[in-house]
Amino acid sequence: MSEVMPNAEEAPAQPVAPWDPFQLMDRMDEEALRKELEGVASTELVYVVKEGGQEIVGLSKTGVDECCMALVSQGQVIREEDLHHEILGEGEVREALFKVKAARFAVSPAGQEVRLDQVIGVKRQPLYFEPAQLDLDARVLHSKKYKGKTYRELLASADGREYLAWMADNFNEPEIRDFVRRLLAGEEIVTQRGRQLNPHWYEAGAMKAARNARFRLIPGNVRAQIIATARQSGNTRVIEAQPGALRSVAKAAPVLQPAETVSRVGPYAPTEKQVAFYQRLAESPVFTDDERRRAFDWLATKATRQTIKDQIDWLKRQVETRKAGRSEESAA
Repeated sequence: MSEVMPNAEEAPAQPVAPWDPFQLMDRMDEEALRKELEGVASTELVYVVKEGGQEIVGLSKTGVDECCMALVSQGQVIREEDLHHEILGEGEVREALFKVKAARFAVSPAGQEVRLDQVIGVKRQPLYFEPAQLDLDARVLHSKKYKGKTYRELLASADGREYLAWMADNFNEPEIRDFVRRLLAGEEIVTQRGRQLNPHWYEAGAMKAARNARFRLIPGNVRAQIIATARQSGNTRVIEAQPGALRSVAKAAPVLQPAETVSRVGPYAPTEKQVAFYQRLAESPVFTDDERRRAFDWLATKATRQTIKDQIDWLKRQVETRKAGRSEESAA
């Protein structure tokens, strides 16, 4: 249904509806995915949504990738092990529910692996886009030549009006044909385009579910360090919200601040030699699986260049003491 508005300035003001900044970040990740499919890689690691003095900060999909790379440099990898989805609903309101299983491993220089933990990441992905508003300031998305231009801009040039005339006769969507005809007739119209199938719904849903799973496996101090580094380097996307828009999420989503614990990314991180020596000691058969798991977890979340020295000394003493004890038992 459309509504003719001869004088748009006289239209009553609509109240600002509260919105979820995390849904906005999700849409920005999907936008980044579409650009990646076109060969344009995103460099935005962090999203910052501002409203007044309040900020909501979140990692982008690219930021999660960066965190995973930071873990690789520390001898850990996150792997996606399983992906499946099911379709829910019918018609244009169908959704796909994606589930991804991912696990985090500690990997020694010799290639030996220890599974530290695993999680499930889920994501609901609509198969269709929401109905889009059509007005003079809507952008053309279906033309290589005019993609990104507004209908207002097309009306201002002879070539643009010629293209609009072609659309009015030949475009395959009746809503757009009618909209363009009325624009060419001089009407200032606001209407809606029907739901359109998202051609990349599978890629988007799979990517988001994998992102959610990997995010849960990244230690908090690593996430905080990547956020801090991205903000310092300018690899952020900042969105200014309308006043009052974030009130509904103020308590549920506090501003993320860098953790006070020292991150293993940066000048205080253990050296590669320290990490390799620590891993070799922790893999000794004198330790139980539970002891080994806790040792690798400490390495992943708390180790610094200074504290790892004490832990290495403790592990060495344990290995020597336990081996000596086993030798005495064998001799007896």
